[in-house]
Amino acid sequence: MYGIMSGRQLRMSDITKSNDYDEVYMFFPGIIYAMRDVYYKNSFPFEFAGETDERGMEILFRLAYDYFKMEFDKGGVTNFVICFCEEGDKLSQWRGYADNGRGVSIGFSERELTQYSGKYKDIITMGKVKYKTVEEINDIIISKANNLLNELKNLRKWIIDNLHCDDSKQEEYMIFFFIQMLNMVFMDSLQYKNVSFQEENEWRMFFKYPITKKTELIYGEERNKSVLFDEMVEVMKNKIDFNILNDDIVPYFHLELSDISEKPIKEVISGPNNHILLKDFQLLCGKYKYNDVAFRYSKISYRG
Repeated sequence: MYGIMSGRQLRMSDITKSNDYDEVYMFFPGIIYAMRDVYYKNSFPFEFAGETDERGMEILFRLAYDYFKMEFDKGGVTNFVICFCEEGDKLSQWRGYADNGRGVSIGFSERELTQYSGKYKDIITMGKVKYKTVEEINDIIISKANNLLNELKNLRKWIIDNLHCDDSKQEEYMIFFFIQMLNMVFMDSLQYKNVSFQEENEWRMFFKYPITKKTELIYGEERNKSVLFDEMVEVMKNKIDFNILNDDIVPYFHLELSDISEKPIKEVISGPNNHILLKDFQLLCGKYKYNDVAFRYSKISYRG
């Protein structure tokens, strides 16, 4: 709380460093396996790397799998996310996210956060998490596998018609665009969580496109040569910072509170094991020029 209020910033942090190991990985490698199964059942003419149909598709799948396996291992497939809970005084949240109730809960306006994301609608999205069973998640993966295969059907023709390149370049573009298509599917998984987390009533703000961790693009003079997501890279240029957390460094992108609203913080709830006194909190607000921030103590009796 002190860091947020004194720095007047919120942090969108690397989601792969969260306490839920399934983040971003939810659709990998299942989406590739599902595409293979669907294609074998409903094949169509396909050419890649000098091979046709199932053999060509298998080469494409293998290249994509190897690429993403390596990128996941290196931290190269991720998004920056900030998470909110609908309820500000909830035992599971105090236990899991507020140092066993020794922290505080900071209240924001859903309307103002949604309006903020609307100002950056081409690169940022804000919405409520959808909680799904394992079976429902599998159904989503199969549906997305079908959609990706439909895009692959005409991908080579689109490349020939729009990019006017020779045969060798066609192969490069095929794998490039397929990688980007899968990347977008992995980012889409951020709107879902397993139903076992349902009581969190979580909302998330995150980037619509994958985060690049290419040093030359974020901190160098090089322009983005990957064709896609150029606007987002420009927004993030020189603006990724790091938080030190135990044995790790966590990249993040900061949001200015003043860009959300003139009075972004609406309420602060002191946790059941927190000892902040009202007058001290009011002094803190006075120092950093926060007006009309409500302050109350948790109604939950908990000794962690």
